[in-house]
Amino acid sequence: MTDPASAIQREVDQLIDSQIAALRGSNLTDLDWIEYLERAERIGNLFSVLDRIEGDKVPKWHPRLRARNRKSVAGRD
Repeated sequence: MTDPASAIQREVDQLIDSQIAALRGSNLTDLDWIEYLERAERIGNLFSVLDRIEGDKVPKWHPRLRARNRKSVAGRD
């Protein structure tokens, strides 16, 4: 059995592959863009779930954490 984080990461990987494929296409329709935005939102939500699951497992130097810290510091100004 796989742990939840691995299953979520696989879904994220598949969604990212779909995003790349969509952007490689030419003449995207309105529906293509709507689906693209929905996938982007899903990816963000899944990363939030991963953050909750793996909170202490992610090294403090990880780029996502540095980016998040910059955003939170910038928001305090």
